[in-house]
Amino acid sequence: MILGAFSSSALAAPPAQRSFEVATIKPSDPQNTPPESINISPDRFQAVGMTLKELIKVAWDLNYGAEDQVAGGPPWVSSTRYDLNAKEDAALAAEIAKLPDHQQGVEIRAMLRDLITQRFRLHLHHETRQLAVYELMVSKDGPRLLPAPDQAPKSDGTQEKPRRWIRFAGVGQLEGFGADTSTLITVLSMQPEIGGRLVLDKTGLTGIYDFTLKWTPDMFLNANQSTANPGPSLFTALQEELGLRLDSAKAPVDRIVIDSVSPPVAN
Repeated sequence: MILGAFSSSALAAPPAQRSFEVATIKPSDPQNTPPESINISPDRFQAVGMTLKELIKVAWDLNYGAEDQVAGGPPWVSSTRYDLNAKEDAALAAEIAKLPDHQQGVEIRAMLRDLITQRFRLHLHHETRQLAVYELMVSKDGPRLLPAPDQAPKSDGTQEKPRRWIRFAGVGQLEGFGADTSTLITVLSMQPEIGGRLVLDKTGLTGIYDFTLKWTPDMFLNANQSTANPGPSLFTALQEELGLRLDSAKAPVDRIVIDSVSPPVAN
């Protein structure tokens, strides 16, 4: 996510230095639409059942759960779902695979921006707006995140690359393995309790951590008001289990505004 002032001139995304060799974009089957998903492998990018608005969030590296960061455009940009399958040629895939993980993401997002800009004839501009956000802070008693242990060396003496991820272990349960606060924020922003707000990292924490977070989603809390011990809300669980809190605030937020767009051209 990017904060700050931007020019309001209507500009499409600049062309990527690299591009997919072949790519198809077609409307999802409305009679058989699987859950939305993204799959990134060394030689391809696949998205299933995603709206253009969601693809823009991915391509411009926005907080996925923040609804107010993309505005404008006709109603279909938020409702019509598409399946996207883009493949790199073997030489480019090998070149990108040699880059650090973060840089791989930068390159793939640039290629995705170029692709959807061309296929959807997308023109947009950036603007800065004061929006309601949540700030993730460390609670007064300090964080309760466990530093992730160092990866044990392999038999040949080299260090194995640490695994860094967060997974849903059930309804209202997250497990983090070598995860940083940026990854935690990405997952938190997807939860209904956040209400589509942008979540900003104000923790100052720079390490990687192992943790488990368990809470009772609001939909279950509201349905079980008569239950004696329904379990903590997301906000309470963050404080009690991770030593973090979400504070409501307002902040300048970069917002993408769609000026013009068309359904994707035929492949």
